[in-house]
Amino acid sequence: MNSEDYNALIAYHYQSYRPPLHAIILKNYLSEKKFDYGLDIGCGTGKSTVALKQFCKETVGVDPSKAMLAKTAPEQGITYEYFNGLQLHHKKDSYDVITLAGSWWYGKSQTLLNDIVKVGRRGAPVFLYDFEILLAPIYQKLQLKLHSHITDYDHFIDFNGFNMEGLQFISKVSDEVLLKVTAQELAHLICSEQAVLKLLQLKFDDSHPFKKLVNELENSYKGKNIELLARTFSTSYKIVKR
Repeated sequence: MNSEDYNALIAYHYQSYRPPLHAIILKNYLSEKKFDYGLDIGCGTGKSTVALKQFCKETVGVDPSKAMLAKTAPEQGITYEYFNGLQLHHKKDSYDVITLAGSWWYGKSQTLLNDIVKVGRRGAPVFLYDFEILLAPIYQKLQLKLHSHITDYDHFIDFNGFNMEGLQFISKVSDEVLLKVTAQELAHLICSEQAVLKLLQLKFDDSHPFKKLVNELENSYKGKNIELLARTFSTSYKIVKR
C-alpha cells in the first residue's frame, strides 16, 4: 500500500468517527460568545471546523492534506481550503477567532505563527486545543506493542519557543472527559492512527483490518458500549497587535 493509499484510508477512518470533543472543548472555552469570521487551521476532515462554526457566521478551514480535505462535507457557512502548511494567503485582519485543533505539533513554525497574527484581528482569541484518548488498555487487550516513537506526540504544545510578538498568553487548561463508544466507533478511532493501523494489518494479515478489528472488539466487550477516558488540553492567547 503506497503513501497516498494510506493517507486516503486514514482520512476515511478519521472522517467516519471522531468523538464529539471538539464541540465540548470549544463550548467550555468560548461559552456563549459569537463571532463573524473564524479560521480553523489544520482542519483535517472538517470535524473541528464544524464545531467552530457553531460560534461563527462564517468559518474557513484550511489543511495541507488534500486527502483529508477530500473527506470534508459541504455545509452552509463553511469554506475549506488547501494551504501549504506555512503561509495563510488571507487578507490582514480577516478573522476574529482562530483555532488550531491538534495541528500546531505538525505545522509549528515562525512563518505560520506570524501569519496567524497577521490575519487575526486585534483582540481575536487564538485557541490551541487537543485531546488524548487513553487507548493503552485497548492496545494491551489487542496485544499491540507500540514503540516509543508512536507516543512522543505532545498534546499540550503551545507557542513557547517562538517569537510571540502581537500575542498575549491567557491561560492553559487540562481536563478529563468520559466517553462511551461502540466497537465500530472505537475501531474507526484506532484505525485513524497510521502506526497502529500498520500493526493491525500485520496482526490480521489484512490491508483493510477494520471488520476483523470490530469483530474482536465486539467479542471482547460482549457487544456492550466501551468506556474510554479522554484528557483535554487547551492554551489560549489573544492578538494584541497595534
